[in-house]
Amino acid sequence: MASAPRHVREVRDVAVQVPHSITLPSSWCNREALLRASPPSTPWSLATAILLLVIGTWGAIQAGLSGADFMDDLDQPLPALAASPPIVVPPPTPPLAERVVIVIIDGLRLDVSRQLPFLNELRARGVDGRARAQYPTFSRPGYVNILTGVPPAHSGVRTNRFRWPVRVDSLMDRIRDASTPERPLRTGFASDYDPMPRLFLRPRALPLHEDFEVDLTLMDETTAEAWRRAIHSELEGDFDDPRYAPWPGGFREAARGVIAADDTLAVLLIGAVDAAGHEYGGLEPEYLAAAFDVDAALRASVAGLDLTRDAIIVVADHGHTDRGGHGGLEPSVVDVPFVLSGAGVVPGAVVDVDLMDVAPTAAVLLGVAAPGHGLGKAALPALRVAPEAAARIAAIDEARVRTNRAIVDRELGGERTARLGKRALRVAIVLALAAAAIFLALWLRLRGGMRLDLKVIGVGAPAFFIVYYTLIGVLGERFSPSLLPARGHIAWELLKYGAIGSAVHIAVGWLALRRRMVLSERLAAANGIAWLGLMFAMVPAGLFWAFFPAPYVEVPGPRLLVFIPAVKVAIACYTVAVALSLLLEVIVFFSRAIDPRVRVIRLERAIEKARAQAEKSDDSRR
Repeated sequence: MASAPRHVREVRDVAVQVPHSITLPSSWCNREALLRASPPSTPWSLATAILLLVIGTWGAIQAGLSGADFMDDLDQPLPALAASPPIVVPPPTPPLAERVVIVIIDGLRLDVSRQLPFLNELRARGVDGRARAQYPTFSRPGYVNILTGVPPAHSGVRTNRFRWPVRVDSLMDRIRDASTPERPLRTGFASDYDPMPRLFLRPRALPLHEDFEVDLTLMDETTAEAWRRAIHSELEGDFDDPRYAPWPGGFREAARGVIAADDTLAVLLIGAVDAAGHEYGGLEPEYLAAAFDVDAALRASVAGLDLTRDAIIVVADHGHTDRGGHGGLEPSVVDVPFVLSGAGVVPGAVVDVDLMDVAPTAAVLLGVAAPGHGLGKAALPALRVAPEAAARIAAIDEARVRTNRAIVDRELGGERTARLGKRALRVAIVLALAAAAIFLALWLRLRGGMRLDLKVIGVGAPAFFIVYYTLIGVLGERFSPSLLPARGHIAWELLKYGAIGSAVHIAVGWLALRRRMVLSERLAAANGIAWLGLMFAMVPAGLFWAFFPAPYVEVPGPRLLVFIPAVKVAIACYTVAVALSLLLEVIVFFSRAIDPRVRVIRLERAIEKARAQAEKSDDSRR
């Protein structure tokens, strides 16, 4: 008979030296100690892994759906202000300018604007001011804020995904209502960038506060049914002369056409600076070059203005962070130019305004009522208005703001009261589910399906979350919505960080378990990591559901605006990481099951463990 291989003979020789009589420790005979020390069981470990995957998959689906809807949940199709008639009080002064041109340079920072030659010429003969964008500082909320005087928190337009007509009163509405046969007033729009006019659609023969519903994304669908339904929409635009020219040279062509038409109000929207900010960042030469190009294009486009009778207002909807992005409250995002020049303007006046003050300021210049749902006030120090008239305008603005503020405060108060009424129940549900999860983990541990090894779970479970939230904090503009350098959805941006965190979790979990040779032990320990990680992910999600439920009448703050979708994305990504980790364990098991070297190592470890137990038993007898 052939002799056994050398490494097998060595193991056999070691085995011979182990005493055949091994006395079990007395603690093993204690039922409670036995329950606490139940060895891992392969069937229970597999069943526990499947259960965790089912729970995690369900949570991932729910979190994924909720995360995908998060931006939509921020928007309000019918805010409280829209449910009440607008407050319309004409100003006590005649028009200061025959027409007003409002230029919105999308994404232009205040500091960069002060390097632009044409804007500086307008400043030199007019007003060099600063405007503050209201949060959330996204583009469409900014457009609406500029033209209605209602900030995003109360206009209902909180994101760039808003897909309904704006329901609050606008500057265009006021100009249309002030138009008479003796003084016909028209509004125009020109852009090569975003078809802003579709935000300002109005139902035919219905006041704004009446109930109507339409989805502006119908025309974005490519189906014949969607286009057929769009044809039957009973809506009309708020601009009399909208010109959208999305082709090379389109902005200049459209802007010159609106200026030549002598529209009473002309709104010009330019998007090149914002595109450069998203692609390069607010400090890069490409961003500055785009700003200079826009400045030159604006000079050529408004060359037909006569600033002895016309007035021009240049603002931006938001700025950009140094690395690109907006939405938060960074100074480079919030501070934007407010340049006012021409008829009715006091040269050299010092003004510091909010974007919601632009519409009432333009209304005074045109001699029409300010938008009736507005929360802004006219920048009177910059306007040629007698002191007595200025005091009356200020009183009108104050009364309008006070009334509208009471409406939004009632809405917020009612929402907070309703939320508080449900909060206790929701917190109780979350705590009860968390307690149930803890008891389930202990029960599975007693059955050998889970191992709560503090050293292993203390290293493996937090790995994903440490990496994930650190990346958001460092690369995500310190938990700000401005973490998006490119245009997109917050949840999709967070997925990138989740993918990196998942890779780290899988690697750390493998390192923590690499010395465990028995499948049941590895799988039970992996289940412990997965269970604690799911607790880290789902408990915060439950608490956000309890404290900040959707839809969001009150806009969450900048950090919460990132944290809420981040937690939802974490559940989805962590579940994938758990599944891949368990799959890796199965692969490791089968690879080791057919490797004779691994089998020898297992035998050696078993012998060493038996020897240690025997020595401990001998010591206890002595």
